[in-house]
Amino acid sequence: MNRPGEPTVEWLMARIAALQAQNRQLTERVVKLEEELALARLHRFAPRSEKHVDRIFNEAEQATDENQVDSEDNVVVALPDTGLPASEGATGKKRGPQGLAGKPAAPARRV
Repeated sequence: MNRPGEPTVEWLMARIAALQAQNRQLTERVVKLEEELALARLHRFAPRSEKHVDRIFNEAEQATDENQVDSEDNVVVALPDTGLPASEGATGKKRGPQGLAGKPAAPARRV
């Protein structure tokens, strides 16, 4: 017995079928959007300068590889003589506030 204003069983079954169809469509759309997002991320963060891996020539890496093979025993290399006098260390300028004619300023007083 159906009361007036209550949906019938047939109407409810049709409504369930319609919602299930809508759910399938939305699920397919989500899968498609996830694939597009993954492709967009690959495109955005893909290496651009190394498109042709076989054409890359990196001198720094090659020199490092050669040095590792040559200097297995960690020998220290002497620097060449440049003819310049040896430095005695850094002599820095006195820091802080300067008064007139380069003399140190009077100590600050609180008033």
